[in-house]
Amino acid sequence: MALTLTLTFNDADELLLAALHKRARAHGRSIEEEHRDILRSVLRPLPKRPLDDILRGMPDVGSDADFGRDR
Repeated sequence: MALTLTLTFNDADELLLAALHKRARAHGRSIEEEHRDILRSVLRPLPKRPLDDILRGMPDVGSDADFGRDR
């Protein structure tokens, strides 16, 4: 199902709109396409990774003493 959404900017920051225009031109897209891409990249959920996978991916640096607390 396709949804239609109309966004209206009232009192939008001119620098923000200029940056949107510049970014759209740099990517060879319309303002609308660029806006959609920005929203998609911000709102799309990140893929979930198991915690043990994340921990295994961390570099092995320092020693346990480096993380000790002073009492």
